[in-house]
Amino acid sequence: MILTAVFSFAFPFSLAASAQQSEADVSSWSELQKAVDNAVSGDTITLNADITAGENDTSLVIPNGKMLTLDLNGHTIDRALKEHKGNEGTAFFVRSGAMLTVTDRSLSAAGKITGGYSTHGGGINNTGAVILEGGCITGNTAKDSGGGIANYGDLVIKGGSVTANTSLTRGGGVLNDVKGYMTVDEALIYGNKAPEDTEIYNLGSVKAIGGKTVDITAVKSTMDLVTLLPSLALVIVLFFSVFLDNYLERDQKRIMYAISILVFTLILQNYFDIWVYVSGKSILFRTVVSIYGYAVRPAILALFIHIIKPGGKYKLVWAAVCINAGIYMTALFSPLAFSFSSFGHFKSGPLNPSCLVVSVLLFLYCLYLTFSVFRPKEKKETWLPVLALVLISASVIMDYTVEYSELSVGFLTIAITISCVMYYIWLHLQFVRAHERELQAEHRIQIMMTQIQPHFLFNTLTAIRALCVKDPDAAVHTIGLFSTYLRQNLQSLDKAGLIPFSKELEHTRVYTEIEMIRFPNISIQYDIRDNECCVPALTVQPLVENAIRHGVRSKEKGIVKISAYREDNSHLIVIEDNGIGFDVHKTDDTDDLHIGISNVRERIEKMCGGTVEIDSRPGESTKVLMRIPVSEE
Repeated sequence: MILTAVFSFAFPFSLAASAQQSEADVSSWSELQKAVDNAVSGDTITLNADITAGENDTSLVIPNGKMLTLDLNGHTIDRALKEHKGNEGTAFFVRSGAMLTVTDRSLSAAGKITGGYSTHGGGINNTGAVILEGGCITGNTAKDSGGGIANYGDLVIKGGSVTANTSLTRGGGVLNDVKGYMTVDEALIYGNKAPEDTEIYNLGSVKAIGGKTVDITAVKSTMDLVTLLPSLALVIVLFFSVFLDNYLERDQKRIMYAISILVFTLILQNYFDIWVYVSGKSILFRTVVSIYGYAVRPAILALFIHIIKPGGKYKLVWAAVCINAGIYMTALFSPLAFSFSSFGHFKSGPLNPSCLVVSVLLFLYCLYLTFSVFRPKEKKETWLPVLALVLISASVIMDYTVEYSELSVGFLTIAITISCVMYYIWLHLQFVRAHERELQAEHRIQIMMTQIQPHFLFNTLTAIRALCVKDPDAAVHTIGLFSTYLRQNLQSLDKAGLIPFSKELEHTRVYTEIEMIRFPNISIQYDIRDNECCVPALTVQPLVENAIRHGVRSKEKGIVKISAYREDNSHLIVIEDNGIGFDVHKTDDTDDLHIGISNVRERIEKMCGGTVEIDSRPGESTKVLMRIPVSEE
């Protein structure tokens, strides 16, 4: 097209001079079209009368392969339209491969092309090459863009004028499409009307005669890279994150792989759709590309529903996805969903919102399942799926309000890509928490098993056997205590969260009573002034057990004191003894004493936000202080 424009700009006069100049002695629009059809390349058609279109006349067409000059000779070509008649409402349609030079060699130079009313280019719709040397393109209207001229090929304006045309959206004078190359004397385009870009709406390349070239195509290519490359990179990162994620099951990984691949192809589909348009590929080919884009968006959301709640029956979900795809497949033979004009412009049909409606419904269902299945307690994480919904909603608005042709990858596609990553992060956090709960359950079992030490079982049973001979009533009482102790340990397996301090204290009392039967030399003292706090199961009892086993058991008169009181904004639980003590700076992570203390400290810190402090003096005593904030109960 560039070569055509250069050639036509440099040699229009030589072509006209070498050909037979003929006057078009016609009285009707159809006769003028016949004169154009009968002319040969290089002919100049000179008007000798005004020509006005009839009600049933269509656009004057310059067919492919013809290079003609039209001399208005002071006369008017009036399309005479007062209402929109689609692309057929333009005065002249210059096909791809054709060239039209418009001039006016009369003394009055009053020739004009007027009265056109089209979607794009009321006066001239050009997909080939047009040179305006004279005459006036005036009084034409475009419903969309380019009131006077819509250029999809090569356009040179070096004479005449484009004035007093109207566009209902942009480009009152001229629309230069993304495929267009225009060389123009900007002084010749003036006085046109439009809500935006009153004179020229440029999406392609414009070179001002005697001035600079403005190549919007180059700017757009940069924008394409800014949107395309990060989106693709994000999907690739998502794919490999899923590959490396050990928390996802095999079926979940397969679904996430499918989601990643579909999003990847959706991004390419957006880019490819614009490329097909700019490269001038067939309308059928572009239609197929667009159908894929509309069909795949709801399918991505349907797959996410399977990730959120595996094993569900989602026949209605996939029925909606299939119906949506079927609606857009009608574009192959009907404009119900969408269609493209002969110039490649998108036309929305009455069923076009199907993809949007189905996608919104499926996304709302995703949110419903997210909160019903996982029931998030972590409010900090809730913003992830909510923000994804906000992004998709905002992208839909932007796609309808921001000029789509400025971006190869649509806002909705970008939002879906980001939302997929955000939803994966959300789901990953839930899987991690589920895994943590499993580990906590195993940890509780481990703690319980450490509390039921074999030597404690054997020694208690041995003591009961001895009591059976010496004091049967005491033996019966001890058996009751021992069964209660075992039952409470087993019940602790179900206590994933916090329990009232009173329950933990009750378990501790049972344990200490058994120990005092076995070791009459020890005594347990209680000073409970506050029992309103909550603690993890098996936290106080293990510390008391440590005090007995490692502290006071060998003392002639061993004392363990358990205190609970409130100080400022904290609940304090204190276990102190008059035992042998130990050096807190010389810890051995392999002995039972320090393993028990470490377990208690870890759970108090993580589950209560509290602290465990130890003060021990070798040969004298040990004091363990648990501090639990009131606000963290």
